[in-house]
Amino acid sequence: MDAVPTFVRSYHRALGRASMTMLGCGLLLFVLAVTYLIPHDTHVESVLNGRGVHVRGVVTECVSAGTNGDGSTSANSQCRVRFAASDGRTVEAQLAYVTSDIEKGQSVTVVYDPQDTGLVALPSSIGFWNTLVRNALDWLALVASVVMLLAGTAALAWYLRLRGRMRRA
Repeated sequence: MDAVPTFVRSYHRALGRASMTMLGCGLLLFVLAVTYLIPHDTHVESVLNGRGVHVRGVVTECVSAGTNGDGSTSANSQCRVRFAASDGRTVEAQLAYVTSDIEKGQSVTVVYDPQDTGLVALPSSIGFWNTLVRNALDWLALVASVVMLLAGTAALAWYLRLRGRMRRA
């Protein structure tokens, strides 16, 4: 006769799967935050706020950034703008951040990096409050990933300890 009830075995299997899932998601979020989110946002904001040049440009294309939960298209769009760089060249580049404020054909002010004309943003996207919120969300993702890794590790340790006890029973 089996000394461990069936519901305990199924709970044990679920705990093992949940701990591995939490470790995987935590690791993925950690890598994403450290290798993309924080460096990208920090680079864009520091470069454009430091040496960015303000010019007028025209929105050439806006593509919806996705769909909402109800199936409708998102109000946020990835947009491309065309502007004249300080050296006289005409440049077309994608904005660094999605926006819901502009439409195709609209004339807008953009900030671009004269050393890398592909780095372009709306002035409002790199303003104090947007920057503060974006950086807070980046760091929140990092903290959440660390919490997920710690919780997943604790659950995995508990799972392995229970597995050892179940094998001895």
